[in-house]
Amino acid sequence: MEENNSKDKFIIFLLILFIIFLIVYLTKESGYYQYKAHNKAVLTEENIKRFEKDVEEGKNVTINDYVISDYVDYSNSITDLGYNIGKFTENIMNKGIKKTLKILSALFFD
Repeated sequence: MEENNSKDKFIIFLLILFIIFLIVYLTKESGYYQYKAHNKAVLTEENIKRFEKDVEEGKNVTINDYVISDYVDYSNSITDLGYNIGKFTENIMNKGIKKTLKILSALFFD
């Protein structure tokens, strides 16, 4: 019974992987990524032309007026908690390793 259950779980796992593969493959083949890259290039060309026109007209220009930021902040309380746990663990490990090396150096070099 247990062997049959593990086979079912494995088959479901493979099916999920196959579905993910199909989604990624179809996204690539449909040209979605190329379309997004093309749109960014068009926007960049438009901003370059707008920048050049503003410079010719003698307007006060700043880089922030022409650069499009597509940064999305996905942080939330859970990611902040994970970051803080990681920093805490790092500090404990650094202190522990330093103390261990100090003890080893005292044993071998004194």
